[in-house]
Amino acid sequence: MSDYKTPSTETYTGLEQAFDFFNEALFENRLPPVMFTLTRRRGAHGYFHAEQFAHRDGDKTHEIALNPNTMDRDIASVLSTLVHEMTHLEQEEFGKPSKGGHHNQAWAELMLRVGLTPTDTGSEGGKMTGRKVTHMIDPDGPFAAALADLMPFDIPYFTQPVQAAEKAKDKSKVKHSCPTCDAKAWAKAGSRLVCGDCDEAMIGEGV
Repeated sequence: MSDYKTPSTETYTGLEQAFDFFNEALFENRLPPVMFTLTRRRGAHGYFHAEQFAHRDGDKTHEIALNPNTMDRDIASVLSTLVHEMTHLEQEEFGKPSKGGHHNQAWAELMLRVGLTPTDTGSEGGKMTGRKVTHMIDPDGPFAAALADLMPFDIPYFTQPVQAAEKAKDKSKVKHSCPTCDAKAWAKAGSRLVCGDCDEAMIGEGV
C-alpha cells in the first residue's frame, strides 16, 4: 500500500509537479510557489488571484485555481491552462498587470513567449487582449516542446457530469379546466370541481 495515493494527494501533487516542471522549462525557475485550488467558476477553465491566501505568520500567497468541471479535457489543454495562469503569476511578480483582470498587451507577449497564442474567441484571429481571453497552443512553440518532455503525465480527476433527475409526475392527480375561463386545478380523477369565478363544473383531463 506504500504507493497508494488519495484523490486529493494525486491531484494536488500532480499540480505541484506540473508547476515545478513548467517553472523550470518555461519561466527560468523564478516563479514563487502558489496555493492551488479547484473551483467551479462558470465560464472559466482557471484563474489567477494575487495574494489571495495569507499565512498565520503574515506571509501572503498567490492562488492558481483550475475548474474541475473542465478538467475532463485532454491533458495538454488542462496543463496549458495551468501555464496560462502561470503567465499571470509572472506578470504579477515581474511586470505590471492591469486592474480588474484585464489581459493587457504585456501579458499577451508573455503568453506568446511560452508558446500559447491568446485569443478572445478560442480560435485563430481573435483579439489577444481584453477582459476574457483564452488561448491556443502553438504546436511548434516552447509549451508544446516542454509538454512532450513531460509526457506521460496526467491529472486524472475531474467533476462527474451531473444528470438532472426528472421530477416524477404525481399520476394520482389530473388537471381540471374551467370550460369558460380556462382556470386550472389539479385533483384526483373523477373529482367534482367547480370554478369559483364562473360557477361552472371543471372538466378533468381524459374525460
